[in-house]
Amino acid sequence: MPQYLVTLSLGPVQSLIEAARRTRDLWCGSWLLSESARAAARVLHQAQPGCLIFPCPQNPDVELQPQQEPGDSANIANILRAEVDLPDAAAARVLCERAKQAAAQRLIDLGEQARGQLRVKLRDEVWQAQIGDLLESFAAWAEIPTGPDGYRQASARLGATLAARKATRDFRPAVPLKTPGLPKSSLDGALETVLPKPEDWPEQHRDRRKLGLSRGEQLDALGVMKRMAGQVEQFTPYSRVAADPWIRTLPTERQAALCAAYEPLVKSKLATRVSGNHGDYDALPYDAQMLYDFRLDNALAAKGEDAAEPEEREALLKLQKVMKSLPAESGAPVPYAVILKADGDRMGALLQQAKQAADSRAISQSLHGFASSVRELVRQHHGHAIYSGGDDVLALVPLPEALACARTLAEAFAKALQPVAKSLGLNAAEHPTLSVGLAIGHLMEPLGALRKRAGHAEHLAKGDTEKRPRNALAIVLGIRSGGELEWRANWDDSKALADLEAFTTAYRDGRLPSRVAYDLRAIDRRLAWMRQDDSEIARGMRKAEVARMLDRAREEGGTDELSPALRELILTRAGGPTSTPSPSLAKLADTLILARWLSARTVADLGVRDQ
Repeated sequence: MPQYLVTLSLGPVQSLIEAARRTRDLWCGSWLLSESARAAARVLHQAQPGCLIFPCPQNPDVELQPQQEPGDSANIANILRAEVDLPDAAAARVLCERAKQAAAQRLIDLGEQARGQLRVKLRDEVWQAQIGDLLESFAAWAEIPTGPDGYRQASARLGATLAARKATRDFRPAVPLKTPGLPKSSLDGALETVLPKPEDWPEQHRDRRKLGLSRGEQLDALGVMKRMAGQVEQFTPYSRVAADPWIRTLPTERQAALCAAYEPLVKSKLATRVSGNHGDYDALPYDAQMLYDFRLDNALAAKGEDAAEPEEREALLKLQKVMKSLPAESGAPVPYAVILKADGDRMGALLQQAKQAADSRAISQSLHGFASSVRELVRQHHGHAIYSGGDDVLALVPLPEALACARTLAEAFAKALQPVAKSLGLNAAEHPTLSVGLAIGHLMEPLGALRKRAGHAEHLAKGDTEKRPRNALAIVLGIRSGGELEWRANWDDSKALADLEAFTTAYRDGRLPSRVAYDLRAIDRRLAWMRQDDSEIARGMRKAEVARMLDRAREEGGTDELSPALRELILTRAGGPTSTPSPSLAKLADTLILARWLSARTVADLGVRDQ
């Protein structure tokens, strides 16, 4: 019987994952897509056990069973591949259709499960118009020719066929609604709301709390599914990750006092508990929103319909009292955190080396091994992984741990893929690597803007227009009261990374004042006319200017001069005789600014106002 390679691609990723206003939306969107892929993979496995290539679970009868809620295991990637014995191409079409229907049906079932948990009656007409159209799936198949190179030929044809199929999309007519003019979903503004009229369910309705609705927020069918999946406590808010470094600096008794003051806020529905990530946030298992004075003050100052009830006000004042009782040196938690987004490099070159299905399965198993380890690796840096499937990672990480977490993931990815790359004869220069983007943003920024910045950081790390693309770390800092700052270095650029780490450590230890970075930037602007001049005279002038600035600099909050080693490092990087090649003053200033932020645990550590 002929052998066929079949593949399925499920999406769209934009609405299923990225349409989000809360971190819970991101988490559950990833899980919903993973569950639909799991259902399709199960159909392929049941049709012919052992046929799966991507994914390639060790125990498919167990690992491909439906999950009841988002868990701690690796996600199933949205592109599947299998090698199956089939009589002809028509049978391949039938099998792919069954897998696609299973994936769509899994989303429909999860939708009905979500709707069944609500007492309020949703707009059924709108729900039915949307629920069957959530998933966009494409399939392709190719017969494997006989001969030693048959698998590789079929694999190449399969990829080209799938790309062509995805370029010819199906455009089905929209289902006309009897009720025109409905508001759109607040997550992405694409589809109409399924929520009833505001007058049909009061503000105090229990289902509003279950859906986590803000005032005026609307949800389509997918939005409702995201808000009802899993347990709300298992999803760590961005604010809790941001506050984590500060919380860990507090003595145990201070943490206990904060917990005692925070608990009444949960009972008053002004805060939520956090219990996910294997208890990594047990020191203060709450969302931490009210630890920020601008949040707490706003809640106390709210008037009209938003005004706190007497018991809520009492709870807020109690927390405020505990916050004010903390020693002045404790400071206030930094309101910035990091979204880490990573993607594997040169995976296409690796996959092209596969001569047999067994080779592809070895690659698949290596990827699954890496993806399965990601959540624990991120947890070691007090972050929480949102998505981990194949060579893709999305996670929330505290500022001081972001750089180390990115390096840990990059090293783990290279370690996981190196054996299979070697066994397939890939040159060392073409071994898979991981490009990591770090997006730093304020907790008051819309999640969509933070996620978009993370995507830009990952794209910057890929470096399509750089002399040395891929295998890089990129950081995009979005300052709430300013613009964005971009920084990039290849993972094998030991000097650039060592500088960033050295400056980060110096800021953390209070050995560098924040003004050094901005003074360097000022010198760069003042000497802009000689930026392209790399003569000995020009370098000497730059070095002299920097030396004068460093002579005036003092350690943070003190009168001590900078340490000789630190002073020499900055001078060398600024254009001294031993720095060949050296970064521009502007890039050196950017490195120092980023180091300042990556070291921050408190607002004061940022060294800027109005944060």
